[in-house]
Amino acid sequence: MSTWNINPNEVGGVLSATAVHIGEEGGSEGLVGHMAEIEDSVTGISTAADSTPVSIALGEFAGHYFGVMGEMVGLTISAIAGASDATTAYVNGNHEMALEAQANAGVIPEPEQPSHPGDPNVHL
Repeated sequence: MSTWNINPNEVGGVLSATAVHIGEEGGSEGLVGHMAEIEDSVTGISTAADSTPVSIALGEFAGHYFGVMGEMVGLTISAIAGASDATTAYVNGNHEMALEAQANAGVIPEPEQPSHPGDPNVHL
């Protein structure tokens, strides 16, 4: 049987570092910040080119790659949240198990009674 050995502090460090690589909306850091820079550059290039075919091509380029980058951001944020929730559940589960073990220490449970007394198929 496999066992779990999760260090919540190390998980938190990895999740924080990953979040920095993604960045935050409105910020200038991480992938989100780079996306804003790319958007500004594409808009500036389109304006400077002053060409309908170039603007259409840039729009198609941006539409495709911003979709890909947006999915990357969304999936990464989802993964960070899921890993954080799972780690919290692990920590809470360990705490609950420890409390239950402490509460049950020295307790001798009553033997279980047959579910159907008088049933001839129940063997004692």
